[in-house]
Amino acid sequence: MAQTEKKGGLLRKSSASKKPLKEKVVLMYDEIFTTEDPSKCNPRFWEELFLMKVNLEYLEGKLEALDGEELMKIKDNINCLFQHCIQALGEEHPIRVVNALQVPC
Repeated sequence: MAQTEKKGGLLRKSSASKKPLKEKVVLMYDEIFTTEDPSKCNPRFWEELFLMKVNLEYLEGKLEALDGEELMKIKDNINCLFQHCIQALGEEHPIRVVNALQVPC
């Protein structure tokens, strides 16, 4: 029996044969939690990120699941995230400002 899943950023009804879809913002968060610079493949990565509704539950879960060693490996991306949050606060686009305010909470 298929059931709709929204927990953890999943969007698609689960079934035995289909893999659940993730929200785009969740996929972007996953890119931040790698050792690669997410803006390397997508120069507009940070601009796009702050236009999407924040998924605090997923973001907090990812941060809480990291141990100290894992956190040090992605330190540069975490620092970039907060740096871009601060930059977005100075923008005129109200959606970016609101979303940038929610991330550091």
